[in-house]
Amino acid sequence: MTFHQLEIFDAVADQMSLTAAARKIKISQPSVSKQLRFLERECGLKLYVKSGRGIKITEEGRLLQVAAKPILKQMEDLRGSFLTGVAGAKATTLRVGSTPSPGAFFLPGVLKSFVELHPKVHPTLRTGYPDTIEKMVLNGEVEIAVTTILPDHPQIVAEAINSEGIVAVVAAKHQLAHKRRLNEAELMKAPFVMTTGGRIAEEIKKIGLRLNVVMWCESVDLKKAAVQAGLGVGLFYRGSAEAGLRQGYFKTIEMPWLKDINIASFVIYRKGIRFSPILLSFLSLLRQSSKA
Repeated sequence: MTFHQLEIFDAVADQMSLTAAARKIKISQPSVSKQLRFLERECGLKLYVKSGRGIKITEEGRLLQVAAKPILKQMEDLRGSFLTGVAGAKATTLRVGSTPSPGAFFLPGVLKSFVELHPKVHPTLRTGYPDTIEKMVLNGEVEIAVTTILPDHPQIVAEAINSEGIVAVVAAKHQLAHKRRLNEAELMKAPFVMTTGGRIAEEIKKIGLRLNVVMWCESVDLKKAAVQAGLGVGLFYRGSAEAGLRQGYFKTIEMPWLKDINIASFVIYRKGIRFSPILLSFLSLLRQSSKA
C-alpha cells in the first residue's frame, strides 16, 4: 500500500467516478484502474463496485477512506511547508537507479524537469539489470529507481508509472528498409540485434517466437549503434527509437504481433524509507509523467 494509491482511492471515492478522479489528480484513467487493482489485491478487499455509469464505494472502502484522510492531510501539509523551500536549500544530491531502457528514454526528461525545479540539487543516475537495481535499492546505494521488472522482494515497494509499446526498426539503408511489413517466412530469416538480459527478449520468448539473432548487445546504446550500422532489425521501446526515426536514420517495419506487447515500468523504493522533501518532489514528478 502506497501513499499514491491512497491518494488515488480518495479521489475516486470523492468523485464516484474513475474518469473524474483521473482528471482531478491529472493521471490517465487506466493508471487509476491499475493502482486500485494493486490496492485491492494488497488489502484483500473489494473497495468499490461498478454502478451504472459510475461506481459505488463498498463499506470496507469507506472505512479505508476515513482512515486515510488524516494521512493525506499530513502529507499535504508537509508538501506545503517544505517542498517550496527545497529550491533555496544548499546543494544536495538525489541518487536514482534505472534499468537500461527507462534510463535511456524515460528518466532523462523527468530529471530535466526536476533540475529545473530544484537547480541546487545534483542528481546521479546509475543503471543496471533489474536484479542489480533491486540490490542498489535495498542497500541504500540509490534512494529510488525505475525498473521494467516488478520486484517480489517484501522490502521493496513498487508503483506502476509507465507503459511503452515496442517498435521494430532497421537502418535507413538496410535491404529491408523498403519493406512495410514482414511475412512469417521473412520474419524467420531476418537478422535481429537484441539486448542481453532485456525485458524485450523476455517478452519475445514468452510468445514463443524464435528469431534469427545475429548479435547480442549489453546495452541499448550498443544495440542502436549495431542496427544503425546495418547489422539487422532492432526491437526498441517506442520512446527509445523516436529520435532515430525523426532524424531519418531508422525506418520502421510493421510486425503485427508487436501490437500485443506493452511493457510496464515501475518506480521502486525501500519499504519504510524516510522521504525527504527532495525525494518526495522527484516521486511526484514521476507520477505526474505517468502514461500507464
